[in-house]
Amino acid sequence: MNLGNLLYMGKWAYDDRDAGRRVLLHPKHEKTVGLFPDLREGLFITPEEVRFTDQRVMPWSGQQDAPRNEFTDPEPDAQFIEDLLLHGSPLTEDVPGIDDSIVVNVRRGDYYSVPEYNAEYGMNQREYVRAAVAASVADGGRPDRIIVISDGMTWCREHLSGVLDPIATTLYQDGDVAHDLRHLIHARRLVLPNSTFSYWGGYIGDVAHPGREVTAPWFFSRAQDGGMATQLRHHWRRIDDIPGGWGPTGP
Repeated sequence: MNLGNLLYMGKWAYDDRDAGRRVLLHPKHEKTVGLFPDLREGLFITPEEVRFTDQRVMPWSGQQDAPRNEFTDPEPDAQFIEDLLLHGSPLTEDVPGIDDSIVVNVRRGDYYSVPEYNAEYGMNQREYVRAAVAASVADGGRPDRIIVISDGMTWCREHLSGVLDPIATTLYQDGDVAHDLRHLIHARRLVLPNSTFSYWGGYIGDVAHPGREVTAPWFFSRAQDGGMATQLRHHWRRIDDIPGGWGPTGP
């Protein structure tokens, strides 16, 4: 489970915190959730802290009952972000020199290495990035530079240099989870993929930098909502289509 899904679980606990909701934290996620100290201490517990009388629930198991709304409302998340994510987190420190950059986040990993995940989440990322960056440039002009944040830098250098280099100097920045999320949070112009980690970078950054620009794909998953990403904010720029469509084709 990645940080994006863990933050959705933290928000679930926060929404009914007075009833004592808590999230069970696997030891391997301790460091990642620890990027948000108040969240870790307030809403997550270790297996050793589980009481005999506690009831375990799995709110995301089973089938979806009804279609979700087309967009998510930022208001219910804002207080959670201010109270438990921004407060006390090392990620609140701004990134020097990022103001005049477009940050392009590219999700690779198991979306493309595991066939069943590729069948559900895969898309032509090169064409999506081309369309998203072009839309940003059309509205806001050429940036001083483009910063690529990804878990698949070799792929990005091979497949995106021809798309991005003609627009601006492109930097491919390898980093850990903290490095990557910090860039997503503080980007003034951000291009997101179909990833829950990336969505949370969008959500948190909107609170830290109100009025910034975020671009995201219409597509999230073929397994729900007809493929549509219902996690997007209504004020984000949405790329509704790309050449060849949203099928799991292309690099």
